[in-house]
Amino acid sequence: MINYIDYFNNNRSRDPTMLVYDSFRGHLEESVKTKFRDNNVDLAVIPGRLTSICQPLDVAINKPFKDRLRKEWHLWMANGGAGETTAGNFRRAKYSDVCNWVKRAWENISNETIINSFVSCGITDSLDSDHEELEISDIDDTL
Repeated sequence: MINYIDYFNNNRSRDPTMLVYDSFRGHLEESVKTKFRDNNVDLAVIPGRLTSICQPLDVAINKPFKDRLRKEWHLWMANGGAGETTAGNFRRAKYSDVCNWVKRAWENISNETIINSFVSCGITDSLDSDHEELEISDIDDTL
């Protein structure tokens, strides 16, 4: 995590930032929290067993992404992309094919879907009255 924070900090603007993490123990180490805090990054932690409700990827993005990725694979198979080995087994897809499937599947997820996934989880910087207020507090050190 410390290496990730260094990488993250070297590749972002210096605007105030909030990262939302699950409650994996490595995210909650004091050294990790301190390093985030020292770099002007607020860390919000989704409590255990609530990621299916509070994590934007789980709420609105993973399923359409995986559905589109599966469709890419089906199209590849239907068009004879796999071919067969001499033993009669299907050949695996080339890494470049899989990378292209992932790229196209991700491009199929609209910005609106991504934004709405955060809003539906209550993660927003909107201060207008159309959204419920989101209260963010420091991580409880007793966890």
